[in-house]
Amino acid sequence: MKPVPEKFIRCFTLLEVMLSVAVFILLITTAFALVGATTELMAEVSEVQNESAVRLRFVETCRSAFESMTSESTIEFFPIDRGGGKFDHYLSLVDAPEAFDFGMNRRDEIERVVIATEFRPSGSIRSGVYYMTAADYETARNTDFGTIESAYVELIPNMRILRWRFYDERSQIWRDTLDGNFETSLIELTIQTTAGSPPLRTVFWHLNG
Repeated sequence: MKPVPEKFIRCFTLLEVMLSVAVFILLITTAFALVGATTELMAEVSEVQNESAVRLRFVETCRSAFESMTSESTIEFFPIDRGGGKFDHYLSLVDAPEAFDFGMNRRDEIERVVIATEFRPSGSIRSGVYYMTAADYETARNTDFGTIESAYVELIPNMRILRWRFYDERSQIWRDTLDGNFETSLIELTIQTTAGSPPLRTVFWHLNG
């Protein structure tokens, strides 16, 4: 076998090897950066989807409760000033046995379910439902809802905004309270779950005996 002529033997120089290694490292770094960015984006998308699902589930739960009211049902609304411009709200659905029926509203002595909007020391808002007998509600009202001895189901633990308004059919304006006992069959709910999310506004129709 004849030896290969020296002119056909080609070796890589040190400079070429270094350039190849640098290009390889650059490609690997870019690939990892792309993977990291994609993972972060997917996490953000997942978080937004979860937040949207929580809001929609809360809205649909409230909608079902209001639509379950009958001509015998009534609503009551009490804002409690906690100081510093913060108001806890207690929206009662009276004689609405199908409202928020998570297994606790089936007892005969339950007279009302109360949708509570309560500020935490951190400044966030929690929302849940109390199931109250007449005696439980009397105790709660006499203490401005400082003493509540009733079954409770938490709906959303942390929120930024939860606000109710009521449509005055006679004056055709939205009111912040039910003071004056005006006729209304429309309730507006505005919620915001996180600081960066847009507020979600929805309107419920209900029967109000």
